[in-house]
Amino acid sequence: MLLHLEDGVLVVTINRPAKKNAITAQMYRALADAITEADRRDDVRAVLLQGEGGNFSSGNDIGLFVNAQASEHKASPAAPFLRAVIALRKPMVACVCGHAVGIGATVLLHCDYVVASDDARIRFPFVDLGLCPEFASTLLLQQVVGRNKAAEWLLLGATIPAAEAHRAGLVNRVMPQQAVGEEALLVAKCLAAKPRQALMATRGLVRESTEALVQDSLQRETVAFDTLRQSPEAQEIFRRFLQRTPATLAVRT
Repeated sequence: MLLHLEDGVLVVTINRPAKKNAITAQMYRALADAITEADRRDDVRAVLLQGEGGNFSSGNDIGLFVNAQASEHKASPAAPFLRAVIALRKPMVACVCGHAVGIGATVLLHCDYVVASDDARIRFPFVDLGLCPEFASTLLLQQVVGRNKAAEWLLLGATIPAAEAHRAGLVNRVMPQQAVGEEALLVAKCLAAKPRQALMATRGLVRESTEALVQDSLQRETVAFDTLRQSPEAQEIFRRFLQRTPATLAVRT
């Protein structure tokens, strides 16, 4: 992970480009620490989340899901990151290029502004992996795009082009790939320059009505996710996924 502060914006870059920024347990801890620290620091007024190397994130590293035994319980390595993002009081902007898959897609529902490149491809692949969605996305996605579109995206798991995500309301703006980083940083700097207390109060009020619902949804999803993750069906899917060749993976992602 890479961090740098620019004009009140903490730029957080997921940095594992060789694996399309798939997130490991160590990366989740680092991301959680960065978001938590951003919330505390007076010199940070906004957060910009982005990925290195032409992709936002391909989601969890699948190796995190595989058990030595199918009945083994694991606390989610993503949990600290989920809690840190939900607790963040300052605005967060996402700059999405290339693949935004799994948690790389669900985190967008917690951002205040999403700028995507015209080559961005968003996907919620949970059902295909034998899992259910996480990060309160079963609640928030239908609030953003409507129940029918949310069901389509979550159940079918098809790839969503940036233009479609923009029309549905998940993405605020679509830009050419060469301009998306500059635009996302400009939006984040604009937010960082706003009167701090008014900005945080307004953001808090916007989110207040769904705060309890988000926590409840997150808790129910976590239980269902872990139960499904331990199932023989899901474990077999994970193992088959890890055995695929790089060429096969490139076709399927």
